[in-house]
Amino acid sequence: MKFLRTLAVYILLIPTVLLSLLPLCVHHLLARFVAWLLGPVLKYRLPVVRTNLKAAFPDLPEEETQVLVKGYYLHIADLICETVWSLTRSYAHIKKKGVCSVEGGAMLNDMFVRHGSVVVLLGHTGNWELLPGLPVYSDEATYGYDNVMSAYHTMSNRLSEELFLRLRSFHRFKRKNLVPSGSFLRYALEHRDDRKVYFFIADQRPEGKGSVETVFLGLKTEWVAGAEAIARRTGLPVAYIGINKIARSRYVIKCEAICEDSAATQPGDITKSFASKLERDIIADKGNWLWSHKRWKDLGIYDNNKR
Repeated sequence: MKFLRTLAVYILLIPTVLLSLLPLCVHHLLARFVAWLLGPVLKYRLPVVRTNLKAAFPDLPEEETQVLVKGYYLHIADLICETVWSLTRSYAHIKKKGVCSVEGGAMLNDMFVRHGSVVVLLGHTGNWELLPGLPVYSDEATYGYDNVMSAYHTMSNRLSEELFLRLRSFHRFKRKNLVPSGSFLRYALEHRDDRKVYFFIADQRPEGKGSVETVFLGLKTEWVAGAEAIARRTGLPVAYIGINKIARSRYVIKCEAICEDSAATQPGDITKSFASKLERDIIADKGNWLWSHKRWKDLGIYDNNKR
């Protein structure tokens, strides 16, 4: 069974790697086709995308909503094609091409130097799949890949899990840099004396206990509180990263401080600050977020959706 799973992974991986060798301009053309396929043809989660946008921006004219929906599918297609393209490019090459640049890198590095470790929160803005190259993109970074750890959700399907881990391990960012979110608190406590930069994508819809509630984009929203719990338990400083999309395959990674001493904060303060910064970035560029997820299931706004 393991052999068949490994074989299936390579059957999927080899053509992906070969496709990756094509120039970025060709991937932009492919993205146009993928966007057409996802949008007009398959209508991938179209009811969810429209419902989310209308709920978050109820006063937005229908014409502008239509423009956002159409642009969203090109945005998602760009993310897919950029991620494939990046598999066979070094992070130094990605930086040289101007795909990723950094603002506020000195602040983040200063937190790391002064405190030894730092917790970083981000949402699904820009192309978050390119973020593991931050130690190269940031000229001020004194941390390296041995210091960077990223939380991820394990998958029930073993084939998908193995393919995900192999795709994430093409560069100097390896499997050892990935920690299942369910084990992250234990890992952080066990490595309390080590120098680490912990990355958490914190805008997923929570399941179970340990959530924080805010009003986000005008809607009652529950947030995963795991990253905050880890930060407050260890007393580490917390930073926010927003990935702004300024053009196709042009991203600015902006680093901001949330707090220096998380142990001194009240429960929910860190998550609320993160949500506020993420909301600000989404309002500034409405198309630069993952609108195809059912983020507000508890509100019942998807009850009439077929997907």
